[in-house]
Amino acid sequence: MNCERLALILETATDGFWDWDLRADRLELSEGYRTLIGYPSGHTVFNSAFIESIVHPDDRPACVPVIRELMDGSRISATLEYRILRGDGATVWVQARGTAVDHDDAGRPARMVGTIFDITARKRSEEQLVLMGAVVDDATDEIFWVDRQGRLVYANRAACGNLGYSREELLAMSISDVDPLVPPGRWPTMWETVRLQGGFVMDSFHRTRDGRDIPKEVSVKYANVSGREIVYGFARDISERKRVEKALRTSEHRLRIMVEHLPAGAAHREENRLLVNRAVEEITGYRRHELDTLDKWFTTLHGEQAAEVRAVYEADRAAGMRFPRIMPLRRKDGTIRHIEFFGYQYESGEVWLLHDVTDRRAAEEEIRRLNADLEARVRERTADLESFCHSVSHDLRAPLRHIAGYVRILQDDYRDRLDDTGRHCLARIGRAAVNMGELVDGLLSLSHVSREDIQRRSISLSALARAVARDLAEREPDRKVDLAVADGINGSGDPRLLRVLLENLLGNAWKFTARVERPRIEFGAESRNGQNVYFVRDNGAGFDMRYVHRLFGSFERLHGPDEFSGTGMGLAIVRRIVERHGGMVWAESEIGRGATFSFTLG
Repeated sequence: MNCERLALILETATDGFWDWDLRADRLELSEGYRTLIGYPSGHTVFNSAFIESIVHPDDRPACVPVIRELMDGSRISATLEYRILRGDGATVWVQARGTAVDHDDAGRPARMVGTIFDITARKRSEEQLVLMGAVVDDATDEIFWVDRQGRLVYANRAACGNLGYSREELLAMSISDVDPLVPPGRWPTMWETVRLQGGFVMDSFHRTRDGRDIPKEVSVKYANVSGREIVYGFARDISERKRVEKALRTSEHRLRIMVEHLPAGAAHREENRLLVNRAVEEITGYRRHELDTLDKWFTTLHGEQAAEVRAVYEADRAAGMRFPRIMPLRRKDGTIRHIEFFGYQYESGEVWLLHDVTDRRAAEEEIRRLNADLEARVRERTADLESFCHSVSHDLRAPLRHIAGYVRILQDDYRDRLDDTGRHCLARIGRAAVNMGELVDGLLSLSHVSREDIQRRSISLSALARAVARDLAEREPDRKVDLAVADGINGSGDPRLLRVLLENLLGNAWKFTARVERPRIEFGAESRNGQNVYFVRDNGAGFDMRYVHRLFGSFERLHGPDEFSGTGMGLAIVRRIVERHGGMVWAESEIGRGATFSFTLG
């Protein structure tokens, strides 16, 4: 072939061809070669220095010596794969084949010819395969390839490590050696199943070298690559899942036993299905298969009222079943029982609890009847007792007035005729008569506040307390007491009875601060748990809290008559007034540091 024809071929060829004149160090490159390296014709001088310069720096140590060996005749031909730096800065993988020709007598070639091809795509595919192989081999799940005969043709590192075999040992085994649930006779059927279905997931076991069976979740797939058929599988250790599943089964079994033997009725509803326990059978008289759907439950136990009862049930369901409901049901023997029904909802169903409260309701009704009867008797006897107390107290007042009158006559007109002992006795008789009169007045007041009708209305307790404070100050003008009444305290109650209440509380505070150097009394109110609580507070004598339970009883006194006067009826009257208003009264104190009396008005 002459030089002109060779030049024409190189110029028009789309593949990468080259002809290198070694003596002139000049290369003729085909159009395909120039396009591959990104240098058009006439762009630069193509010589050995150029060829070496476009080889990627990382590949030069391997490529350049081979090229030089071809040039000096040490090699006849060579094939190299390396990266080229294109003229536009891109990098491509190429495969270059070269042959030295026209050797002289010394064996040195005059020319070198060859081809060059772009293998970038192939190299990338190889890199991906290498990467995929590394990923597969380093995967934490076991990965196997199995052929039609059941032989293992690939096993990754996790499979080797988990089973305790080397890769060579595993590749000499079959799937039946690894999986005891896949004996040799079963594999052909499994192969066909995987081939037809494309794959499936199953739970199995893999047997280790030391004979342990490890539970695995195995996902298998079928593949046909260029006529080569394999089944590849991924096996994951599910020991923990199996342990949890076993624990759940055990727990579920125990729960079933517990529910079955509950003394209360229990039912589980999922869609229209219903499962009841033994107690429900005892409550209703029906066998559980007779109540195994929601429809059967309502039609069997509620008869003509089934639709109405079911509507109530559905409304409760819509509201979240927050409250128990008592429903009547008809037993199989025809008797009516009342059932307290409580439902608990969860994502896919409900749990019912049922208690037969028929006997309890009957007992409660009997208790209500007895209580009503008892209350009627108490009201009757209380009325009789109060009437008696009122009559007795009224009848005693005249004799007591006579005694007190005659004592004053004796003291005024006959004092000089009596010796000291007589005068002392006469004084004691007078004091006793006065005390007895005060006791009678206390009984009359207690009877009065107990019998009087309540005329409830809004009232300013601040104004009422100030009026009582003025009366106290007028009775003892010489006493200096800091009596503070908060503004704007209002309440609802009977004005007459509330005045009696404040007279007793403020009067007690006035009395028990008599021996304090700087007496202070306070009337106020505060809100506790959304309720108004009124209080009278003083810094007087106080009392021992160990005896607070006696404080509001009739004729009860926590101080002796030589310390403070009184009949012990004031706080009993306070309690009766508060109770008639539907409220509560209580006291807090510390000896020598005063007391606080608090009350509510319902």
